[in-house]
Amino acid sequence: MRCGSIGSRIFTAVSFAALLGAVGGLYWMVLHNTAAPVAVARPQALEAAPQQQAALLTGDDVSNAARLNLALDRMGYRLEAVAAGQADVPPLFLPHVPGDIDDLPDIEGKKAVFLRVMLPLVLAVDEEIAAERSRLLDIMNRKANRLHVAASDQAWLADLAERYEVDDGNLRKLLSRVDVVPPSLALAQSAEESGWGTSKLVRRSRNLFGHTVEVSADGTGMRNFTTLYEAVRAYMHNLNTHRAYDGLRRVRAQTRSEGAWPDGHLLAAALSTYSERGDAYVQTIRSLIRHNELVRYDQARLGRVHARRG
Repeated sequence: MRCGSIGSRIFTAVSFAALLGAVGGLYWMVLHNTAAPVAVARPQALEAAPQQQAALLTGDDVSNAARLNLALDRMGYRLEAVAAGQADVPPLFLPHVPGDIDDLPDIEGKKAVFLRVMLPLVLAVDEEIAAERSRLLDIMNRKANRLHVAASDQAWLADLAERYEVDDGNLRKLLSRVDVVPPSLALAQSAEESGWGTSKLVRRSRNLFGHTVEVSADGTGMRNFTTLYEAVRAYMHNLNTHRAYDGLRRVRAQTRSEGAWPDGHLLAAALSTYSERGDAYVQTIRSLIRHNELVRYDQARLGRVHARRG
């Protein structure tokens, strides 16, 4: 039984409306069997966001791995360009991995589709967390300098502490929890736990990271997610709050204090409790990161909404 799964039992989903409105921009999710844009997945009041056209995929593109691969190529979404810092990642949030991804003829093709589906989701969740961290640091700085902290900020801080399960008023502890997860780590773990998006669990319930629940409707004990985005958010919240990952958070905080950026290969060492395989699991995740050069995506940037072409 994975500790990552145990942590999900205590995860309380936070409504999008409750999240801060500091992250700007309008983003779109591509829904199955529709080509119409639907504004979701950003921590803003959606009714206040302007309705814009986006360069969207069709329902057939989303459902068919080969078509999706070609469509992403046509959009110019290429992993090599992203890794080299030559292109941003388009804000396309697919609700599911194409069900026929395992039918692609070669493993590298499967990996490319899976990584291009996952990367925007990981970056978007990290953006939310980074914005919260920035606001938290600002409040901490004002408190340290005995400057005025508005009542709205005090209320936000209390809500943040509750969501991150810090009930002793320790802001340093809270700061260690409100922090991003390197994309390389999230990509490697999702690849391992889902078989690069080919597992029945992913197809049935968008469960990318092996999260369990005490009671499940289908009797499997595995958690069901509405979208992949929801699954990624649950995974990051789990790493940021569960006691099993105190070591990961300590390493991340220490790395930051030394002026360095924590990467997935480094943090993976603290994941021996994520799986019953222990240290062997850590070695698997590190091997995935090295072999697929996933650290290249730790500095990837999420782009803004694309204008419709043609």
